[in-house]
Amino acid sequence: MADESGSYSISIDGRWSLEDLYKFPRAYEQVYFAMEAVLPSEIPGEEQRIFRAFRAYPWRGGYSAVNFYNQLKYATPPHRRPTVASIRYSSPGWIELIVNQPLAYHVGVIIMAVAGGIKYCNSVYHRIYTDMQNRQLLRMEVELKRVSVTAEELKIVAESADEMARLVGLPSADALHARTGDPLISLKILFSIFRRVRLLAEYKDNGKADFPRLPGDDNKGDLF
Repeated sequence: MADESGSYSISIDGRWSLEDLYKFPRAYEQVYFAMEAVLPSEIPGEEQRIFRAFRAYPWRGGYSAVNFYNQLKYATPPHRRPTVASIRYSSPGWIELIVNQPLAYHVGVIIMAVAGGIKYCNSVYHRIYTDMQNRQLLRMEVELKRVSVTAEELKIVAESADEMARLVGLPSADALHARTGDPLISLKILFSIFRRVRLLAEYKDNGKADFPRLPGDDNKGDLF
């Protein structure tokens, strides 16, 4: 995705707690870095940088998601990380960020789409996650040794990853597979990204945050 730095203002409203001021920016930053890492880049050498970030910490067993997102953050040059330009807490208020604008608008469309179809998105997530649990495919020993994983199960994992990818605005999980080298790891990452998008979508649904669309774009970002 093209790198075009500029201002992006997220509208905020209602009562925000200290916990909100921690949870919301953290989730937004993590989704931003995840999308920055997965979406195609027009910058020479970018793919190799992202590849190293995904392979540095294999997503296995007790691996911490915090380390994964930190790795993506540190793989992003400092001048391309979101920075705060201004904040106003009132009804209404805003959080103004300096970001890669095309990426920020894309992330906003994804959040708005999940907010608009939250019941459907949750049902897809829970169906796939429960199926993986029932098949015992999320166990550490399976991830480490690939024991008792059949070709049919691998096919189901790949299809599930594609379905989860669409929930977070990706056409398929192919870009993730290219970085992780493993559909099961890709699926776990997609679970994690979706949970963070869903958290941000809840702020939209609760009237506490709103994400701008591109000027002149009346499309609400319905991805489903």
